[in-house]
Amino acid sequence: MATTQPITSDQFSKRLVNLCLRSGLGGMPKDEADQHILLKSAALLLPAGSLLSEKEVNERLQVWLTQVCVIQNFDRVTLRRWLVDTGYLTRSSNGAEYRVSTARPDLFEAAVDQIDILETIRSARDEMERRKQAFLARSKGA
Repeated sequence: MATTQPITSDQFSKRLVNLCLRSGLGGMPKDEADQHILLKSAALLLPAGSLLSEKEVNERLQVWLTQVCVIQNFDRVTLRRWLVDTGYLTRSSNGAEYRVSTARPDLFEAAVDQIDILETIRSARDEMERRKQAFLARSKGA
C-alpha cells in the first residue's frame, strides 16, 4: 500500500463518509486503503476483547451493512469472511467463536479505535440533509 503515515481519525472519518454516503459502492472498493477503512469501521462495531458467537457477529455486521455502509451484493457472511481473511477478526478452530484482533495497527492512529462509527455516519447524514434543505430554501427564494 502506498500510505506510509498512519491514517488519522479525521482522515478515517472523512473517507468513511465519502465511501459510505457518497460513492454508491457496488462491491468492496479496489483501493486497499479504502478496503481497510471499511473493514476497520465494521470491526469497530464489535466489542474488543470479547468472545462472540457467529450469531452475535452477524447481528452487528448487519447493523453495519444497514446503518453505516450499504454495499450492493454484499452480505454479512461476505463481510465476516473479509474480516477474518484480513485479520480484523479471528475465528476459533471450530468456527463457533470470534474475537476482534488488532490487524494492521500500522495503518491507523490509535485514535481511530475511539471513533463512534454510528455517530459519525449519523452526523454526516444530518449535515447532508441540512445542506440539502438550505439549498432547496435558496432555490425557492431565487
